Amino acid sequence: MTLNPVEEKTAMRNILLTQCLEIIALGTTINGTLLLYLTSIGASAVRTMIYLALPSLLNALLLLPAAYLADRYGKKLIGQAGITVGIIGWGIVALAAFSQESSETIVVIGIIFASCSIAMFGSGWFSLLSPIVPAESRGRFFGQLRLTVGIVSLSLSVVFAWLLSLHNSIAMYQGIYGIATLAYIARWFTYRRIPELEPPVAKAGDQTFSQIFAKVFRTKNFAAFCSYMFLLSLFTAGAATLFALVENRVLAFSDSRIILLSNITLVGSMFGMFMGGRIIDRHGTRSVFAGCHIMLAQTMVAFLLRVFVPLSFMPFYLGILHFMLGAALGAVGIAMTTELLAILPNKNKSVASSMFIIYQMAGTALSGLLPAWFLKIGILKSRWGLSAAQQLSSFDGILLAFSLMTLILVATLGLVPSMLKKSESTSLGV
Repeated sequence: MTLNPVEEKTAMRNILLTQCLEIIALGTTINGTLLLYLTSIGASAVRTMIYLALPSLLNALLLLPAAYLADRYGKKLIGQAGITVGIIGWGIVALAAFSQESSETIVVIGIIFASCSIAMFGSGWFSLLSPIVPAESRGRFFGQLRLTVGIVSLSLSVVFAWLLSLHNSIAMYQGIYGIATLAYIARWFTYRRIPELEPPVAKAGDQTFSQIFAKVFRTKNFAAFCSYMFLLSLFTAGAATLFALVENRVLAFSDSRIILLSNITLVGSMFGMFMGGRIIDRHGTRSVFAGCHIMLAQTMVAFLLRVFVPLSFMPFYLGILHFMLGAALGAVGIAMTTELLAILPNKNKSVASSMFIIYQMAGTALSGLLPAWFLKIGILKSRWGLSAAQQLSSFDGILLAFSLMTLILVATLGLVPSMLKKSESTSLGV
């Protein structure tokens, strides 16, 4: 089944709306709204940290089983079921505070439902989009998609912060999550209008989950690309956190200045998504991956060179670096998605895309956990540098290691399928 140009445009519009409606709820876990809501109903700091980790944990546990069901029974069936579970989850979160004695428990139940929804929906998302978005315009489309979602997320963050500054009460938080629930209801209808062009894999198949897992992993170039993205995420995903730690604990910046720099990173990310999508459609993912390796390494090294920058110029200098970091990471994200859709196998696409997401999530998680472990065991010097006036911190030592590994990883670009295809074509004299 194929779509005519009008149907294709309509489908891509619904894809965009579906993602924008999702971020209204999921954005609250990123911008601190959920954290503040949990605090307002009496959750301790330790319990709050555990609750906020639930979406990532449950997503990692449920993604592959949900993907298996999506390939067997239909991507949209599991996806719509996931949105329904999300409506229930965010609705519970909104209503929880009405029960004063057990509000914390009820919020946690809502978070668990919402987390299951994320896994169920995400398990078949890329495989659903694979036959819809034309290969020649994937870079621009995903650039526009992520840019739009980023703008919506940033705008909502500002609006929610403004509303809470006017009236910081539990009722206001309930109103925010009531809006999130309504957005999920609207999302159910926009998602329903996205066509499913590839039928489910025959249920009579004799393959077990482990057999499917092994078959997908043996797909040409798939394991190599998963390994590449794991390594790239491992040495780049934690850079923004390390920047913030230096600014907070070494430079003693105010909270408002740190938040401003984080928002500059987000703006840079949106710029990177926009430009990255256009570069990919013109020159392929190869140029984006190669350029971003160099840009990320240079940005992290330049952050260390702040010791030579006058204090009066420091905020402006760091703002430039935050923008560059965001731009490189945003462009890499678009290149990653475009490359993934190009190498998905013809069958079991949901399982394949979920396996890739887990690899990337593992790299991202380790990018935060490994530095924490290094700092805990104290193998890094707390102060080091060329002179007493130009001292760097242990966080800078980790950034230096990250920058060197990111530069060295340029040698692993051969693991990117587009690079392999070029070398194969060259060897054949094409």
